[in-house]
Amino acid sequence: MTTQKDSPFAAMQSLGKTISLYTSILQVLEWDQETYMPSKSIDVRSDQTELLSGFIHKQKTSASFKKALSRLCNLETGEIIQKDLSLAEKSAVRLWHKHWKEDSKIPASFVKLWAKTSSASLHAWDQAKKSADFKIFAPHLQKMVTLCQKKAKLLGYKEHPYDALLDMYEPGMTVAKLTPLFAELKTSLMHILQNVQKAHKAPFVDIAKSFDPEVQMRLGKELLNALGFSEEISRLDLSSHPFCIGIHPTDTRMTTRIFKDNLVSHIFSVLHESGHGLYNTQLPIEFYGTPVCEPLSYGVDESQSRLWETLIGRNKPFWKFFYPVLQKTFPGELGSIQLQDFYRSVNKVEPSFIRVEADEVTYCLHIILRFEIEKGLIEGSLKVKDIPSVWNQKMKESFGITPSNDSEGCLQDIHWAMGSLGYFPTYALGNLLAAQLYETMKQEMPDLEKQIEEGRFTNIRAWLKENIHQKGKIYETEELILAVTRSPLSSKPYIRYLQNKYGELYS
Repeated sequence: MTTQKDSPFAAMQSLGKTISLYTSILQVLEWDQETYMPSKSIDVRSDQTELLSGFIHKQKTSASFKKALSRLCNLETGEIIQKDLSLAEKSAVRLWHKHWKEDSKIPASFVKLWAKTSSASLHAWDQAKKSADFKIFAPHLQKMVTLCQKKAKLLGYKEHPYDALLDMYEPGMTVAKLTPLFAELKTSLMHILQNVQKAHKAPFVDIAKSFDPEVQMRLGKELLNALGFSEEISRLDLSSHPFCIGIHPTDTRMTTRIFKDNLVSHIFSVLHESGHGLYNTQLPIEFYGTPVCEPLSYGVDESQSRLWETLIGRNKPFWKFFYPVLQKTFPGELGSIQLQDFYRSVNKVEPSFIRVEADEVTYCLHIILRFEIEKGLIEGSLKVKDIPSVWNQKMKESFGITPSNDSEGCLQDIHWAMGSLGYFPTYALGNLLAAQLYETMKQEMPDLEKQIEEGRFTNIRAWLKENIHQKGKIYETEELILAVTRSPLSSKPYIRYLQNKYGELYS
């Protein structure tokens, strides 16, 4: 880092750090709301998030922020005028300018309204999910959809209003790019699924035993420790929907959910959130307060969680390491079940209702369904009240099954309650990126699977840090992926991985 203490960049980073600190306070409130907050505290929490969100937005669009930024770049064009900056610093200035222009388009009153509405929406979603009644959530979702439509107009777009929302999570991504990509992906996945369903299948062993929730949580924490996490910089707690909040590289909050009869659900949740968490802990902390100390995009962030959950966690080398731990912990439940039988069971391909419990073959089909619904909501071709029936229809068409209630259908995910329309496509992109990165990692570390089998994850963490995490947002997504894998983003490694794995499992 070349910046002098009193330089224009240092002054800008100081302002950015203040904003980041206030944002971290808001993140702690959000984490608390989903974990330990008393249910009747929702009204005051809504007021708190509204107040803080409005204040943060005010800081981002303040005269002092604008003045500091103007010393680094032309506010109209974004051209950098401070010539002695490093590559990372230039990237920070580019992103500050992009975010400043976007933030300046959003009135403070809108930000406060969004915060208050989404906080109430989250609470309503939780109640609706517990009651399996979409009608409880519908009026709140309608407000969030309306706010998303308004946000798209404020931000601006060239072709489709959904593009403005997509760009918030995956810069440069559009409906025009996603539609053919998802159509091609869907065709390939349906072909693999059909082949699996036609194959002769040996009976699957039943692993739905009764597993003590407290022991499960202890096991999850032991797994995080094996992956390199420390309780000094991270936490693992329970929530309705597993998530990870990266408050600071020294403060990562992860959650899981535990079912007594489904141990692997908890294990895969921990692995998934650990991918997000590891990314957060290995960001370039010296750039805290700048956009560089943030994950590159939601798709790249998701690639890290899916890499750990699926490319590592759902494959045999990992279970050669971790299954003996499970058997020792639950000898009565798993002691007589052989590794190969357990491995086949956790990789059973079967259309199911819940996205986060989906197998690798059908997972992206869940994302494509949500993408189609979100696009319809934003463009106005689909009404909120029709979501349950449209959801069930699409489930029948793609999976051949119909949810028995709203909780295992359209109420299963928290994202719409948060107003995160445009987010879901990044999950599919994350799968594609994860496979591409893992394929490259195997080429560069020929004994990779041996390391995993022996529970040695240090080299994997180091590879991810060097190639992805420590680079933060210095590069564009396509630029970074091309540099690391020597190929542009492609679905081929993902499809190749699924064909090889499930071709072997299902003969």
